[in-house]
Amino acid sequence: MESEKPLVDKQIILDLLYGDENYVKEFAAASVESFSEFKNNFEQSVLNKDMETLRKAGHKIKPVAMMMKLDAILEMYERSKEYIEHEEPDSKLEAVTDEMNQYCGRLLNELKVLAD
Repeated sequence: MESEKPLVDKQIILDLLYGDENYVKEFAAASVESFSEFKNNFEQSVLNKDMETLRKAGHKIKPVAMMMKLDAILEMYERSKEYIEHEEPDSKLEAVTDEMNQYCGRLLNELKVLAD
């Protein structure tokens, strides 16, 4: 099943770090910080329909999400911008924030294991 597959591909991280295992923990720890901040900013900005803050949060996390091939984050981010632009009902905004919270929660758990 797709949901059981790990979100974090350690080999991608190793490739980004030129195969140096010594930096995986450091990268994972920095990623925990970045994705935790994004998760909080995403939820607040979407629920408050604050496009400027949402875009800042997205621009900050997009490069790392792209490098790590975390396409779901990018898809949810783009969908949330469309919802705000089209003034979709709050229920859709709440649904996308719940989806992002679950995804990021799982992602953060995996990153914390790598950081230890």
